[in-house]
Amino acid sequence: MKIRGLLILLTLVLCFGSVSWAGDLILMTEIFPPYQYKDDVDNKLIGITTEVVEAIQKKVGDTSKVKVYPWTRGLKILETKKNSALFSMLRTDEREELYKWVGPIAKMEMVFFKKKGSPIELASTDDARKVGKIGVTKGVGNHGVLVAQGFTNLDVISSGIDEKNIKKLVKGRIDLWPSLVGPGLYNAKRMGFDGEIVPVGVPLFKGDFYIAFNKQTDDAIINQWQKALDELIADGTVDAIKNRY
Repeated sequence: MKIRGLLILLTLVLCFGSVSWAGDLILMTEIFPPYQYKDDVDNKLIGITTEVVEAIQKKVGDTSKVKVYPWTRGLKILETKKNSALFSMLRTDEREELYKWVGPIAKMEMVFFKKKGSPIELASTDDARKVGKIGVTKGVGNHGVLVAQGFTNLDVISSGIDEKNIKKLVKGRIDLWPSLVGPGLYNAKRMGFDGEIVPVGVPLFKGDFYIAFNKQTDDAIINQWQKALDELIADGTVDAIKNRY
């Protein structure tokens, strides 16, 4: 009887052990189009990285619901809760040892935008130091990037959403606006300025977006999710998702 009981227990472990966390992950994101945002029709969470994460979940059998939080709240949960994950996070040297990583799930590129028809040309990032005003928002990533690089010709919005700078750019109140390419173009279109701003010059920087997991998350979960993502990249699923946006 003891042997039979052990065999039953071993069978249960083999059948269910690999997905014992299904539905138990704390998956979080923020609104950040076109990567993660709500559909205007049914308020469903969609976007490039949203679909990539959903494809991974389907492949590994995870049923956890993605919760939308402000980024700062998501970070606090990520730092304190085992088996929590936050996307899309830029993987940097400073963050490398803070989390466990699955990715890349998307690429990012920050550029300067100018008003369509503006004569401004940038042969290098340093050329942007010579323009009149660069619009940024305090506390937003583009502000920190330029401050760290010693830019002094910044027109800083003290609070609010950074997309206000799109209108300022179109109206000629600033000369340049730094933003990620995808979100910049998406938000311009959403605000009724489709085609009225264009990227100029070389990228400020490039990077990759990842899913960041709490450091205490089981390595088995990380490995399973990474393996699933690798397979989705190899079979063309990830490229197909990106091409839809």
